[in-house]
Amino acid sequence: MGINVSIPAGLAYGADEAVPDMPRGMTVEDAIYHTVHGYPGGVVALAARMGVSANTLTHKANPNNTTHHMHPRELVALQHMSGDAAVLHAMAAALGYTAQRATPDQADGDMVESSMRLQVAFADLMRAVADPLARVAVEPGKPVTGNEVRRAEYQGHELHAALAHMLATMRAHMRALPRGGE
Repeated sequence: MGINVSIPAGLAYGADEAVPDMPRGMTVEDAIYHTVHGYPGGVVALAARMGVSANTLTHKANPNNTTHHMHPRELVALQHMSGDAAVLHAMAAALGYTAQRATPDQADGDMVESSMRLQVAFADLMRAVADPLARVAVEPGKPVTGNEVRRAEYQGHELHAALAHMLATMRAHMRALPRGGE
């Protein structure tokens, strides 16, 4: 079972609508810049964690610099060390995809447990969708909030992960394919 925490929009951001977790339409270059410059302790601290010079990291993060670029291994290290996957999300968005954190499999290869977890994830999604629907039915003038949408999106991602784990568990229990000629 998961835990959901909703913070009223007025307390979270001081507006009628909570802002999204990640700005929409951020370019890969901007995501790199903001990840590098938004790191607690600044560029120097992040460069030290990555094992590169702060000057080089600053140049590579500058979207106006045409001579210094980040290697894919550096992009992975940047996101891993900073704990900020904005670059991954910007790359996925640029290609028309979305990226979501993979929830580890909790069923330990047990098909019954995997099936049960899939059903629980589906129920959690239905609850996340039903709560705002019931509220809107009682208060027709009040729209669905950003927090309610994010809760449903999160539960949808959890359902997607549970489905992938269920299918992987089933594949693991398949009979081995016969070898050619046997």
